[in-house]
Amino acid sequence: MHGSTYDVVVIGAGPVGENVADRVVQGGLSAAVVERELVGGECSYWACMPTKALLRSAAALRAARQVPGAREAVTGGLDAAAVLGRRDCFASHWKDDVWLRLLEAYGR
Repeated sequence: MHGSTYDVVVIGAGPVGENVADRVVQGGLSAAVVERELVGGECSYWACMPTKALLRSAAALRAARQVPGAREAVTGGLDAAAVLGRRDCFASHWKDDVWLRLLEAYGR
């Protein structure tokens, strides 16, 4: 990529950056996307999605305990390993190969 020229350089390969790159290419221009870490950005791996995945298990348990009929069936607490496994799944186990292939497809 050294010495290449692009019409637009998109900084950040999060959801917004990916959409910008796609629209630029659809509009007939060339685009380069620069990402410091994983394609998909902060939201996909460290912020929004894994955080919501962590919080959802506790919220679902709390809600079930408040519903008559369901509360009687709820025993025990959260399984921390299962909650963390769910988070890891939502963060694609910090692998961006699927997002990378999608981003590369925008250039075709």
